[in-house]
Amino acid sequence: MEDNWNIEIDYKHVPRFVSGSDESIDYLDEHGYVIIKEALSKAEAKKTLDLLWDYLEDLGTGIDRNDPETWNDDRWPTCAHGGIMPSYGIGHSESQWFLRSIPNVKKAFAKIWDTEELLTSFDAVSLWRPWNINPEWKTENGRSWFHIDQHPISRPGKQCIQGLVNLLPTSKEVGGNVVIPGSHKFFEKLPEDYTERLSKLPLGVDHFRFPKDDPKLSSQQPVMCHMEPGDMLLWDSRTIHCSNSGESIPDGTKDLIRAASLICMMPKEKSNSEVIKKRREAVDKLISTTNWSDKFQNADEFPLILEAEGQDKFKWPKKPVLSEYQKDLVG
Repeated sequence: MEDNWNIEIDYKHVPRFVSGSDESIDYLDEHGYVIIKEALSKAEAKKTLDLLWDYLEDLGTGIDRNDPETWNDDRWPTCAHGGIMPSYGIGHSESQWFLRSIPNVKKAFAKIWDTEELLTSFDAVSLWRPWNINPEWKTENGRSWFHIDQHPISRPGKQCIQGLVNLLPTSKEVGGNVVIPGSHKFFEKLPEDYTERLSKLPLGVDHFRFPKDDPKLSSQQPVMCHMEPGDMLLWDSRTIHCSNSGESIPDGTKDLIRAASLICMMPKEKSNSEVIKKRREAVDKLISTTNWSDKFQNADEFPLILEAEGQDKFKWPKKPVLSEYQKDLVG
């Protein structure tokens, strides 16, 4: 860590709340994040991970869940920051649709927005391979990319609550997602604090990165929450966050060290008929998206995907057959 970063991340057992509880909303409003306890049962979390492995093995590149020697980049899907897999049909894989159908997942978002009329994201997963086997698998240091996922000018106020469901036990050594508690309260002043930086950020881009020496990054000690398999982390898109790799893992590790499914649900009333039409088409065409459901952002058109070599080698999953519950989440 460079001296001028002066940021120490606290790995912490924070309070965990029942999905849909008043206490969970109070904590989220105050701290800008919250842990939902057992959004998935341990059996459901295991099934989600098993289905993710089915997806990876069915890509047709020779990935074998039992052989880490087959997990190299020439077979593994293209990844963004934090080991996030945004494309190749992942948003409509059986694993992601299974997770979206768990009642406790929707219940948490329904409580936040005070409505059952919700639309789900079609977004990604984050998988970390054991870097003791290949150092190049280690994800980058999170202190270099603390950010928010909401434009401070074009999206004022509370707009989106993002989420991930954890599928493996977390630890300080492995690392994970990091939040700066209470940092969502700075949001309304960002346009005046970063006039020049924001003048260069298009109004439609919901990603703002903070300078590594910004005092806001040490306003409160950044927290990496301990999570059990099935726990769900929710955070306000205005909350400063990132993911951060840990410092060590056992030499003999031969399994994934982190697995998290990204999930976000927003009120249907925030969307419109044009976006909903595109969302229905996305199911047929297996198009993955970002966390936002009130606008349509095709994750398959991310530059890192379009520029990746060997895209044609990946066999995409079959079109999902959705239940009525799932169709309602599409729109």
